[in-house]
Amino acid sequence: AEQLSRHAPVLVRLRGRVAGALIGEATGEDRTVLRHSRAGLTDLARHRAALSSHELRVLASGQGVELGRLGLAALVRSGSPTQVLDWMERTRAAALAAVEPVDDLGIEDDLASLRMLSKEIGTAHLMRGGEPGELLTRQAELEDRIRRASWARAGSASTRRPPLSPAALRGMLDGDVLVEYDLLDEDLLAVVVGQRRTRLVQLGPVAPVRSEIAYLLFALRRLAWRRMTPPAVATARQAADAGLRRLARLLIEPLRLPDHRGLVVVPVGELQRVPWSALHHLPVSVAPSASVWERSAQRRQAVDGRGTVVLVAGPDVPGGAREVALLARLHTNASVLVPPRSTAETVTAALADARLAHLACHGRVRSDNPIFSSLLLSDGPLTVHELERRGPAPHRIVLAACESGGEVV
Repeated sequence: AEQLSRHAPVLVRLRGRVAGALIGEATGEDRTVLRHSRAGLTDLARHRAALSSHELRVLASGQGVELGRLGLAALVRSGSPTQVLDWMERTRAAALAAVEPVDDLGIEDDLASLRMLSKEIGTAHLMRGGEPGELLTRQAELEDRIRRASWARAGSASTRRPPLSPAALRGMLDGDVLVEYDLLDEDLLAVVVGQRRTRLVQLGPVAPVRSEIAYLLFALRRLAWRRMTPPAVATARQAADAGLRRLARLLIEPLRLPDHRGLVVVPVGELQRVPWSALHHLPVSVAPSASVWERSAQRRQAVDGRGTVVLVAGPDVPGGAREVALLARLHTNASVLVPPRSTAETVTAALADARLAHLACHGRVRSDNPIFSSLLLSDGPLTVHELERRGPAPHRIVLAACESGGEVV
């Protein structure tokens, strides 16, 4: 298979590289595993850079999962912690290496129609207790048209970035510690980047962590339920606090962190749902990759002190308008957008010049079509797809929206 795949289309070549890496794994030759895995992921990166949308790049990244696993296993066996971190970065948030260009795809009318249709579907659900099939069909047709418009444009420029050296990363951390987690089969591991050295820590099976996350989120949902009696609230709070302590023992304490001012966490998979700031007594930042965090830190230095503050409340959110009114006392000259002014067009225009945005609104995660996950604004949903086309996001966004911590594969 490895020989037959040469000079074939890219997806066939990737399968050939997987076959070559499996040969190396079966014969105990880690160099062979890494040679094929690196070549395959480099080929995939070139292919991904030529694709025309973030959605397609994400889908293409899935083709490299097996190569990423094989290479990681080889480096854990025979590589250094720095090499393991570099490999994690090859396969972590690779589709985010490029920022979508601000462009006009000629889909403004379709986006407006999609918002109106979503409101019709919501009204029908309230009135009839269900969503009419004809409206859902029209919605699917509109979404398909919008997606295809993004697929048809020219591909982005190269998304390849030079690897981040440990020395440069330590300089950016400036006294903080970075921890990047990964999952190898059913075992968790972490690379800890301190001011003096980089370490690889084996954390053991992921199953106990998985269970504790589920228990903790259940306790947090109970705390959010308004009809709880005071004794039930106290019990739920005790359960949540105990869950946080157990997660800290599983995910933080085994790392034996050196002295530091703050913690940068790069989680993996289901660890995205962990409330990291509640597990540690010092400030915590969470990022999809060390490279993305580094890029964000550089941008923060470039825009520090500039830009506006935008405070947004969506419709039908109990306390939403009061929430942003209280925040407006803390931020003088903030742009405050509440219903009916908090429309998609007004909000996205305000975000273009913002350094800080706070959005208190309903959210919806779409597992069937994640790029159309959305925030509910006064005139309908503002989708991920539409936000991407507006250029770089504000440096800091507080997303006080339901389902914003949802895990969708």
